[in-house]
Amino acid sequence: MIKLVKVGLLALLLPMAGTSFAATYEEGVHYDVVSERATKKPEIKEFFSFYCPACNNMEGLISEFKPSLDKNVKFKKSHVDFVGVRDPENQQMMSQALATAEVLPQKDKIISAIFNHIHTKRAKFNELADVKDIFVAQGVDGGKFDKLFKSFSVRTLSSKMKRDQDYFKEKGALRGVPTFIVNGKYKLNLGKESGITKPEDISKLINYLANK
Repeated sequence: MIKLVKVGLLALLLPMAGTSFAATYEEGVHYDVVSERATKKPEIKEFFSFYCPACNNMEGLISEFKPSLDKNVKFKKSHVDFVGVRDPENQQMMSQALATAEVLPQKDKIISAIFNHIHTKRAKFNELADVKDIFVAQGVDGGKFDKLFKSFSVRTLSSKMKRDQDYFKEKGALRGVPTFIVNGKYKLNLGKESGITKPEDISKLINYLANK
């Protein structure tokens, strides 16, 4: 009888132990604290570049873990201007293209189309007209694109991407892309070393840090 009770208790404790382990994250292993200040609202921000092959590959993984984020955690993208051989002015144009897409209902399709243009079609964005063609192909009126691209709100968002980039580079947190930072304070350590590779594990870590 005593043996049966012990077995029963062990069966109850094992799931609890597993849950406890899964929810235990260690600074320096699973994440790094990269700033003293934090955002007012929970968020996860991906620093990336349309010119980055790893960022292109990351899109599939993002589509898997993003739906599992807590409803109060907002997913954001921030484009950088230091990737590849393209000059910073060209990359800033792409940052402004992202900022323009952010205010449109076709945002996800536009982002996907830009990645596809560069990494699948092996095509280039040499001038603004090339960017505009992508937006028009996704159903955005040409005149509306011109107006939005030059708008104060879009230029402000693009400038913020640059400020955030410079801030986290100075902190030593942004050495390459893709880089994920939660609440402007915690940098995710993804990969074999941390053991955080699966979509469900990534979303759990983000939710933990976002509500920390």
